[in-house]
Amino acid sequence: MLRNELQITLNDLIVACLEAADGHEAAAEILGDDPLAEALRSLAGARRALAGQLGEHLRALGDLPSEPDADLETVRELAARVKAALSADHRRVLLDERSVAEAHLAAAAEAALAHGDLSDATGALVRQVRDDAQAAQHHLATLCPSG
Repeated sequence: MLRNELQITLNDLIVACLEAADGHEAAAEILGDDPLAEALRSLAGARRALAGQLGEHLRALGDLPSEPDADLETVRELAARVKAALSADHRRVLLDERSVAEAHLAAAAEAALAHGDLSDATGALVRQVRDDAQAAQHHLATLCPSG
């Protein structure tokens, strides 16, 4: 099946949501009992919920959402573990990576918004993803301020 540009862009946004969720969960696991772990788990749940909602919109366009590349996810998690282990401030390293993931998510949402053919409901959901990702970036900065 051939996808049109809108389907591709929405699918990319769904994958970005799921990748962010996976990364947030992996970082939470690395942090263990650290209070930051719960904030990351909550953010991961929110990203999965948005991916589910976006998937419904993509299905309405006649396409099925893709899943993130499992091998790439494994490599990213391993890299995060190594960086955190080698850093004097593993919390900062992990939160910086999570902030980058949220920036990527916001950029993917902006790319989807560039399509003039989004329905009103899909456009509102994509704007919510963008706004949530931008807010999460700011929130992550407050959890572990640079010192």
